[in-house]
Amino acid sequence: MSSKYSTLQQLADTLPVPPLSALDDADYRVLWHDFADRKQAIEDTLKTVRITAGAFLDEHMDRIARLAEFEWSEAADSHLQALLEQAGFDAGSELAVRSSANIEDGNQHSFAGIFSTHLSVQGLPALKTAVLDVWRSGVSRQAILERLRASMLETPVEMTVIVQRMVKARFAGVAFSHDPLSGEAVTLIETVASLGEAMVSGVEKGMSARVSDQQLLGCDPALEPHNALLLEVATLAANASAALGLPADIEWAADDQKLWLLQARPVTSLREARSLEPVLEWAELYIASDDALMDFRPLPAFAQYFRSKRRPLALFAQTHGVSAGQALLVKANRQGLVEPAMSQVLLDRLNTDQVVLDFSDQVRQQILERVALLERLLELSDERVVCFVVREFLKGETGLITQACDDGSTTCEWSSEGLLAINRGIAGTQRARLVTHDPTGPADALQLHSITHAAGELLGSVQLEWVRAGQQLHLIDFSPLSTFVQVEDSTEIRLISPGYADGPVVVVTAGRQLEELSISATVSINSIPTSSSLGAELEELERQLRAHDGQAIVVSPRPYAALAALLPFARGFVFEQASMLCHLSILLREHGIPAVESEALYQQGLAGQRITFSQSPKALPHAVNEVRELQ
Repeated sequence: MSSKYSTLQQLADTLPVPPLSALDDADYRVLWHDFADRKQAIEDTLKTVRITAGAFLDEHMDRIARLAEFEWSEAADSHLQALLEQAGFDAGSELAVRSSANIEDGNQHSFAGIFSTHLSVQGLPALKTAVLDVWRSGVSRQAILERLRASMLETPVEMTVIVQRMVKARFAGVAFSHDPLSGEAVTLIETVASLGEAMVSGVEKGMSARVSDQQLLGCDPALEPHNALLLEVATLAANASAALGLPADIEWAADDQKLWLLQARPVTSLREARSLEPVLEWAELYIASDDALMDFRPLPAFAQYFRSKRRPLALFAQTHGVSAGQALLVKANRQGLVEPAMSQVLLDRLNTDQVVLDFSDQVRQQILERVALLERLLELSDERVVCFVVREFLKGETGLITQACDDGSTTCEWSSEGLLAINRGIAGTQRARLVTHDPTGPADALQLHSITHAAGELLGSVQLEWVRAGQQLHLIDFSPLSTFVQVEDSTEIRLISPGYADGPVVVVTAGRQLEELSISATVSINSIPTSSSLGAELEELERQLRAHDGQAIVVSPRPYAALAALLPFARGFVFEQASMLCHLSILLREHGIPAVESEALYQQGLAGQRITFSQSPKALPHAVNEVRELQ
């Protein structure tokens, strides 16, 4: 059983807690078909949300919602009836059904208001509806977003459902044993002359009182006739605080007989005041001066990375008359975002139909429609002032990557599937060597060629990343290089990284999860991730490679960026289709791991046959590229 239920059971020994019982996983396995498998699938999906930094949040939330659509078993009614009888409830008992999640009511994050509560529940049909709804609220959209904010995505999904006798309240409300902002030992009480849930959920405005040392310091006039009750509530809050060993936040209700304690939790916001003033301001991350960003510092690590890398590129693009896209560094809280006049000006600064949102270390690289940006920001934000980045996103008609070669030519790859798909190894590409305008290469060949070589003079050995949208080139990013490639013609085998490889095969199966991992911000050209950081699929592939003592060849339909985790354990790579300039191909060359694109070798690998290939850096009859180390 989780902490809230255990806490209430413990407090019931000395404090007036209404009779209660609870359901946990052992009960759910009886109540619902396939509970264990579905719960595991939900936890696996939450882990994927963490691994992909929320890049596919909506898709993953939809999957979790479908998994949580449990079907009741034939034994459900009898099992629930037995639980009620054991707790001393009969068929006509009026019940309150509440949540008790393992992540709820902690010292740092309370998750208050996130999970469902059902009051005045009578009869088995109503109880079944309430139990299912409370459990599902633990994996609701709101709960997952709160897990993201609290960095608790991989905390196991444990939801105990409390079934408690309903208190027919004359008054109900909440109380803090200490002032939650100052920490002062003054009891703050808020109450309504009805069910406290109406006030806690914001439906009704509560009346307030302050008590210190059993002295009423002040209250709303309507509460003055109830001083004795207020002092009793203050005593109850103090006793709960003493039992918890921490300042306490309690929910209480008073019926015609006595005052009851419904819930007690540590005060999580003690001495952590949050600004209620609206804040919403921004600056251009790439081209603003350092002085213009002083009010935003310290920058989030991802914002500092974007600025340090892309500012030189943005200034270079300006001098060459090329668009480089815009990134806004935003400082805001919810109060600022809900101000229509303020938020609309922010949206009007963005010139693309889609944007990329990097909100925190846990929520990265979310591609959103611009019109949906404000809704997502309101979901993620609260009263705290945070800094985040909104980048313009252009998929355009074509994504392109160019690299200057030492013979004065330019290697170019392009795809209608977009720049992101090329980089992450999931796109089919075309390639050409450019010198001037080449009818076999992309449009704008001369501009691509000249700017690529100019960038090399300024930035060193780099490859440039472009998008063509509306017949206009946009310079998006660059990657430092230690190798370059030159294109030759062949239809049999294409060299990705030179060398000799011979060994048994480990086959990679194409799948949505591998694509998601490759597209997400978790995988970067700047470092090799561990397979354990990317989940079970990559861990299993590593296990298979280790079983061959590093002598196996990875056979994959595409050069997925996530496969970088396997580089330390593989003898070589064979791809059905591959980009020479994608992130994985660059890493393969930089780490000296042989790799080729070959339909024939790929099919041989799928058949489980041993593979041998040898590709030299010099253009041989069956090689299509020349790859050299840069000096």
